[in-house]
Amino acid sequence: MTEGKPYLSWPGADDRIVVEEMLRDRSSGQWYECREFVKKCVQVHAKNIPQDHWEDIVQDAMIRVDKFLRTFQYQCRLKTWLFVIVRSCIIDAHRKFTHADQFTAPLCDPHDHVEHESDAFTANTPRTVEDECITRDELNKGLAALQEYVSTHANPTRNGRILNMVIFEGHSLEEAAKAVGCSAPVVGYVVRSAQRYVRERMQYKR
Repeated sequence: MTEGKPYLSWPGADDRIVVEEMLRDRSSGQWYECREFVKKCVQVHAKNIPQDHWEDIVQDAMIRVDKFLRTFQYQCRLKTWLFVIVRSCIIDAHRKFTHADQFTAPLCDPHDHVEHESDAFTANTPRTVEDECITRDELNKGLAALQEYVSTHANPTRNGRILNMVIFEGHSLEEAAKAVGCSAPVVGYVVRSAQRYVRERMQYKR
């Protein structure tokens, strides 16, 4: 049980222990920590949706987690899997509040004002099951490219932690720098370098 521990510590090093406990015990504190993580993702990535609707997005995401957690195959980190679910829920919520054809969900440093809209993944708002599958496929390719960047560049452990903190958890460059023991400019360079790598890989695969 992880209640009372810092947000950043969840789910820890072993996703399997956490998932199995959640599946085994509906009253486990892991469900509370999961909801807190989902809530943080919504707060960071749903800024173009009225704040009084954020709790509805959290609830929708948790319903999907409850429904599909049993299918989790450990082919990525649990946090990454949860982020994909949250992003899908944000897209669905966004569709209710706008008639715009596109919605940009940031897979980039939300604190970086140098990079612009082209540095985010832009996905067509899904209108059919087929459209949503295409959207999720694009996101999966982006996440795979991000993981590829980490594994093929120097300092994979440090860089993986930087990208996880900044991109998925919404921490500032300074917070990530302090956590991994380097400077904020180094963190910013890692994030921008990863963004460029992902864009190039996505363009190459099309």
